Amino acid sequence: MIPEKQLDSINRFIGTTPSILWGLLLAITLIFTMVLYPEERSVNITYSLGDVADRDIKAPRDFFIEDREATELNRRETGESVLFVYDLDTRLPSAIAEKIDQAFAIPGKLFTPAPEEAGDETASPSLSLVMETREEFEKALGIPVGKGAFTILYKNRFTTAIPDTIKQIISKILENGVVANKEILLKEEGKGIVLRTIQTNQERVVKNLKVFYGTDQARTMVRIVGDPILKGTDYNISNLIVDLSQQLLCPNITMNRSETEKRRQEAASTIKPVLYQIKAGEMIVREGERVDEIRMVKLRALKSQTQNKNILLTRTGTALICLFTLMAIYILLLREHRKLKKHHNKNIIFLSSILIFFLVTARLAAPIANRVNQDFTVNLPSLSVSMALPLAAGAMTVCLFLGFDVAISFSLVLSLLTAIIFSNSMEIFIFFFLSSITAAYWIKDTRERKSFITSGLKLALFNTGIALSLNIYSAQPQLNIIVQNCLLALSGGILSGILTAGLAPLVEILFNYTTEIKRLELSNLDRPIMRRLMIEAPGTYNHSIIVASLAEAAAAAIGASILKAKVCAFYHDIGKLDKPLYFIENQTDGKNRHDKLSPSMSALILIQHIKRGVEIAKENKLGMDIVDAIKQHHGTSLIRYFYNKSVNLHGEDAVKENDFRYPGPKPQTREAGIVMLADVVEAAMRTLDKPTSARIQGRVQELINNIFADGQLEECELTLKDLHQIAKSFNQILTGIYHHRIEYSDKPQEKKKAKGQEKQNGKTDHSDSDLSGKDKDNRTGDKSKNSGNLKRLGI
Repeated sequence: MIPEKQLDSINRFIGTTPSILWGLLLAITLIFTMVLYPEERSVNITYSLGDVADRDIKAPRDFFIEDREATELNRRETGESVLFVYDLDTRLPSAIAEKIDQAFAIPGKLFTPAPEEAGDETASPSLSLVMETREEFEKALGIPVGKGAFTILYKNRFTTAIPDTIKQIISKILENGVVANKEILLKEEGKGIVLRTIQTNQERVVKNLKVFYGTDQARTMVRIVGDPILKGTDYNISNLIVDLSQQLLCPNITMNRSETEKRRQEAASTIKPVLYQIKAGEMIVREGERVDEIRMVKLRALKSQTQNKNILLTRTGTALICLFTLMAIYILLLREHRKLKKHHNKNIIFLSSILIFFLVTARLAAPIANRVNQDFTVNLPSLSVSMALPLAAGAMTVCLFLGFDVAISFSLVLSLLTAIIFSNSMEIFIFFFLSSITAAYWIKDTRERKSFITSGLKLALFNTGIALSLNIYSAQPQLNIIVQNCLLALSGGILSGILTAGLAPLVEILFNYTTEIKRLELSNLDRPIMRRLMIEAPGTYNHSIIVASLAEAAAAAIGASILKAKVCAFYHDIGKLDKPLYFIENQTDGKNRHDKLSPSMSALILIQHIKRGVEIAKENKLGMDIVDAIKQHHGTSLIRYFYNKSVNLHGEDAVKENDFRYPGPKPQTREAGIVMLADVVEAAMRTLDKPTSARIQGRVQELINNIFADGQLEECELTLKDLHQIAKSFNQILTGIYHHRIEYSDKPQEKKKAKGQEKQNGKTDHSDSDLSGKDKDNRTGDKSKNSGNLKRLGI
C-alpha cells in the first residue's frame, strides 16, 4: 500500500510536470505504430482456393517459397530419430537396503540381552511385547507385514540373516535393471534408448532392450534368483523372504519424457526450411485461371514477402502521421484551451486514455470487418462490421467531462487514425467523424441518466442516414447490402449510448471528474454532510443556502454553469463543521469565542476552515470542482477585522499582512468567482441597517468593487460586463429577501393599555364587542400558561 503523502506527491508530479505530455505523445505514437499499424495493401490478394483470377499476377522480384509440408516432414523425421531418454537410479539398491536395516532394527533391539543377562541365551521378550513394534516396523519398511509373517520373524529372533538375504536378492535383480513399462520400452527395440545415470549424468546407448526386467518379470525372478541362496532354508522362512523381496522391489529405470521432448525440439529446430525460388517476372497466376493449391501457396508467399520488405517504411510513415496529427491538434486546439488549463496534465491523460481505448477497439475489430467485406462480391471498403463499432462513445465521454469543443478535436483525431486502421478509407473517416461530433452535441447538456439512451437512439437514426448516403455515394444499389449496413449503423449508435453510460461512472472515479448528473446528486440537501451542517452549524447552513441562491441567479445572468455554481455554494463552508462556534453566524449565546484569543490565533482558525473543508470534501468524495471552490472562495483576501485589531495592539511594523491572508489560490473559474462574490455579499448584508433597495444596491456595488480592486478576480474570466450582471442579479435576490415589512403592534400589554384608555374615554372597540366570551378567553387566555408553552418550545 502506497502511503498517502507519497501518493499525493506522485499525483502532483504527474499533474504538473510538462515532460509528462511529451511522454504521452510518444507513448500514443508508439502504441499506434507497433500495435495498431494498418494492414499492408501492397499486394491486394483476396483469392481463396478455387477462385478464378480476374487479372494476371507476376512476381515483382525474386523471392523464395517455403514448402511447409516438406519442411514439417523433415523436422518431424529428425525429431523422431532422437532416441528416448531413460533414467537409471543406481542408488536404489542401497536405499532399499537402508530401509530394511532400519525396519529390522526396531524389533531386533528387544532381543539384545541386558548386561546382567548376557550369559542367558534363552532370555527373549514376549511375543505380545514384540508385536507392539509391528506397526512401526511396517512404517519403516514401507510395506504391510502380516501377523503370521511377523510371528515367524519373532520365532527366528529377527536374525540378521533374513534381511541380508532379502538385500542380496534385490540387489542382484536391480543390477540387471527393472523398467516400469517394458511394453513401451520394447517399441524402441529397433533404435535403442539412451540410458542416463541420474547420479553421474553419464549416458550410454542400449540396443538390446530385452535384457531388462519388467515389474512382473522381476517379481518372478525373485524366486529364481533366491532358490540357490535359500537352499536348505526352512520353508516358511524361504517363502517369507521371497514375499518381502517381491514387495520391496521397484523399478530403477524410468522414461524421462520431458528430456526426450526437449532433445527432439532442439533437433527439429536445426532443420532449415525447404525453399523454392521464384524469379522476377515469373507468372504466378493468369487471368481466368482457377487458383489451385500450388498457386495459392505462391500468392501467400508473394504477399508475405512484400509485407516484410515494406514493413519498416510503413511503420515509419504511420508513426509520423500519428505524431504530426497529435502535435497539430494539441498545439492549435488544446494547449491554450480554457477548459483544459486547470488540471491540464490530468485532462490530457484522460483524453489520451480514451483515445487509446477506442483505437484498440477499432484495431481489434478491423480484421473482422475486412473478413466480412471480402465475403461480398461487391467491394465495400470497411463499411460493414465497422459501422457497428461504438466509437462515437469516445466523443460522447469526452464531451461529458470536457465540453463540446474539446470533443470535436478528439473526434477529428480518432476518426483520422481509425480511417488509417481501416485501410485508409475516406468513407470510414466521414462516417465516424460525423457520427462522433453529432453524438457529442446531443450529450453535451445531459443531466439525467436516461439521456444516454435518448442520445444513443438519436445517433442510431443519424448513423443510418450516413450509412445510406455512403452506399448511394459508392454506387452500391444492392438492397441486401444497404439494409445490412443500415442495421449495423443503427446498432452502433445504440451501443455508443450504452457504452457511454457505462464509462461515465468509471471515468468519474479514475479521474475525479464531476458531471452534471453528479452535480444534481450533490445538490440534494438530504446528503449526510448537508444534514450534519444543518444540525451542527445551522447559521452556516442558512448562509450556504442563501449564497447558493445568489450564485445560481448570477450564473444564469452571465451564462456560466448554473448547477456548478449552486452546488459549489452549498458546500463552500463545510470546513466550519470543525469549529462551528468560532464563526459568528453560529453563535447563539451572545458570547464571541474570539474575545479570549489573540488576533493571529483567530485568523488562523478562520483560515483553517479552508483546509478542513478540503479534507471533508475529499473524505465524502464530492469531486474536484467543490474542492477547488472551497480552496478559492476566499482567494488570497485579507482577514481585515483581525488584521486591524492586531495592528492596533502591536503596531503596523510588527504585524505581517500575509499572516492574515487566506492561502488561496484566487478563483480560477467563473463559477468560483461567483461563489466568492456571493459569499462576501451575503455575509455583509447581515450587518446592514434598514436594508432598503438603495442601500442594498450601494453595498453590493461597494463590495464587488473592493474585491475587484484587491485583484481577487484577475485569474478567472469574469469581465466588467459580467460583474455588472452579477451585481444586478444580487440586488434582485437580496431585495426580495430583505424587503420592507409592516410592523405588527399586537403585544398584550399594549392592548391592555389601549383598552383602559378606551374605557376612560367612554369608547367601545366594535371589534371586541363582536367577539363571544369564549373567543375573548381564547384571545387573552392564561398568561402564565401561554408563557410556559413558549418556554418549552425554546422561545
